[in-house]
Amino acid sequence: MSIKILVNPPDKLRLKDTIRADIAWQLFLPGAIGDVPPGWSKEAEFFKRWLWNELSKRAGFLRFKDTPSITIVTPRLTAAAREFIIRTCSFWSSEVVAMTKYDRAARRGKNAWIPPVVNISPLPGRGPMLEKLIERQAFGVHSLLSPILGSGRANIRVYVIARGKTSTRYHSHTAKEELYLVLNGTGTARIAGHAVPLREGDLISKPTGPDLPTQLLANRGDELKVLDIEVWPDAEKNSKDLMSFPDHHELDLVGEGWGGMIPSDSLMPEDDMLQGYESGYQRRRDGTWGPKDIPGFKKRKSSSTKS
Repeated sequence: MSIKILVNPPDKLRLKDTIRADIAWQLFLPGAIGDVPPGWSKEAEFFKRWLWNELSKRAGFLRFKDTPSITIVTPRLTAAAREFIIRTCSFWSSEVVAMTKYDRAARRGKNAWIPPVVNISPLPGRGPMLEKLIERQAFGVHSLLSPILGSGRANIRVYVIARGKTSTRYHSHTAKEELYLVLNGTGTARIAGHAVPLREGDLISKPTGPDLPTQLLANRGDELKVLDIEVWPDAEKNSKDLMSFPDHHELDLVGEGWGGMIPSDSLMPEDDMLQGYESGYQRRRDGTWGPKDIPGFKKRKSSSTKS
């Protein structure tokens, strides 16, 4: 099977097994038709997922019923967008032909297949797509690699933390786990209240479950270059996640159906709820409670106290 990328097709083109990426671009990325948004975006991630799912329905190396070719129709593409489309197609077929005209190029087009490899060194030749995904942020330089590598449940990035800076708050997650690999430089990892010196080659684990708070600091005189791999339980990367920020005394509820912040000082012993589980009452914002008529329960009779 081959995947053909057709740019600006004739108006009357009718093809079987066609993926209309040109229309999808207008829906998902109306402000960047035929281009990759600088620094990527949620909308670009939605577009990538849509294209990935459409390819999965038609292509694949273990498909029993194969079709000779699949055509992806695109608008006129920038160099970065062309690389993005070809890289995405290369996960589903070993032959990817990029065309500008349907008839002639289909017969003489060369295989544009790209392996799932990216060079993260600061050398020339990184490719137009990676250049588009490099951002200068307040803490340093950030490069997102997930769109290039086709990762589904992982966010993969490389960032350089400037001297005296940090890339994130001291924090933990309940839904995703992270791994940090120090590529270059020195610094300190704050892990569960401990200060751990870092040097090149150190791999830091932040598993889901213990909710281990972690923060990386470039506080030992050098920049700190880090490969950050963040793994989610779902391809949408939108699972319910409780983030804890111990320094700020905040709990952040993010994900589908969630969106709010709770002061962590509001946490109370679970027993306070269990002792009155089979009674009617209403919890107040300050942690106290008062009796309340609730169907199926008798009013809680104890005095209103905060544990």
